[in-house]
Amino acid sequence: MLSDIDRKVLDVVSQKLLITKGEINGMVGGNGAADVSISRLKEMGYIDKVESLGTSFVITQKGIRAVKEI
Repeated sequence: MLSDIDRKVLDVVSQKLLITKGEINGMVGGNGAADVSISRLKEMGYIDKVESLGTSFVITQKGIRAVKEI
């Protein structure tokens, strides 16, 4: 079961498709609470980390399906 902050983070990532941790924290405004949600969503397989010019996060197909179910 996803918490409210988990849902907000997943919604933000699904809208942007590629986003940094700093941008997630800024959009969710959780004073670092988004860090825990990011870890939890990664463990669930809803988002994944991508490293190119920095560390960013992308939504997975499983995450897209979870957003549609919410």
